[in-house]
Amino acid sequence: MSVKIFPYTPVDAGMGLLRAALGIVRQSGAVLKALRHRREVLRLADLDDRSLKDIGLLRADVEGALLEPLHKDPSKVLSVRRVERRDRPRPAAVTGPRLAPKHACCV
Repeated sequence: MSVKIFPYTPVDAGMGLLRAALGIVRQSGAVLKALRHRREVLRLADLDDRSLKDIGLLRADVEGALLEPLHKDPSKVLSVRRVERRDRPRPAAVTGPRLAPKHACCV
């Protein structure tokens, strides 16, 4: 029966360092992507309310997305809010009598 004095070999240590380095590169790429998307969301903030409504957003959606921390992607927040608003059931049309006529001449 043999007992290992050192449970890790130099190869194991090297692989651990490589995994850590790749993790840092992956995270920095995600942060750069989030910053690039933040710049694009800032461009959306320059649009008027009507243009935002045309693409299914409200000004509050854009402002709320920009409140996310810098390392978070604000465009993900906007896409979720847009889908939630689109999938929300619309109120049924009112079919009851009107309280007042449209014009005074119609009385």
